[in-house]
Amino acid sequence: MRNLRIQYISKKALKNILQHLESRHDIDSTFIEMLRKAEEVKVAYSDKFEIVVFNSTPALFKIEGMEIYIPTLYVLNVLYNTERLLIVPTVVVDEGAIEPLKRGADVMVPGIKKLLKSFNKGDIVAVMDPSERYLIVVGFALIDSESIAPGVKGKGIKNVSHLGDNIWTASIQLAKTFSK
Repeated sequence: MRNLRIQYISKKALKNILQHLESRHDIDSTFIEMLRKAEEVKVAYSDKFEIVVFNSTPALFKIEGMEIYIPTLYVLNVLYNTERLLIVPTVVVDEGAIEPLKRGADVMVPGIKKLLKSFNKGDIVAVMDPSERYLIVVGFALIDSESIAPGVKGKGIKNVSHLGDNIWTASIQLAKTFSK
C-alpha cells in the first residue's frame, strides 16, 4: 500500500474513539458494539487521512484537520449489503447526481429523492444510488432533513468521501491485505 503507514492502535486511543462514537446520536449503536468486539485494531495513515481497521475491516476514517471519525464507505456498503444495516442516516439521490458526486461535488437538495432516516445539521449522512443497492458518498448534513422539500435549492450534504477517492481506494487495499 503506497504511502500508508500501519501500526497497532493503543487501548487508550481506541477507548477515546469508541467513547466519541457513542456520544454521537447519528451512529447506530449496533455498529459501535461490532467495533468494540474487534480483537485486533490497527490504524493506517497517510499525510491526508487515517483509517482505523477493526480485525480486517477498514471501518472508520478521519481526514487531516477534522476531529471526528466517520464510518468508511467500505464498511457502510458491507453492512448494508450483508445485513441491510444502515449505520448512519441515509438519503437516496437521483441518477443525475451520481457522476458529480463521484467527482467530489456536494449533494444538492434537489437531487435528494428519498430520506431513509431523518437527521440534523452536522450529522454524518450517507448517500445511496437510485437503485438503493450501494452507498456512493458519506458526508455531513449542511441542513436538517426537515428542510428537504420540493423547490428547495442549495447544498444539503457536504461530500467528505466518495466512491473512487483516496479513502475508498485505501479501504479496498486494506481490506484485501488484512483478509488474507
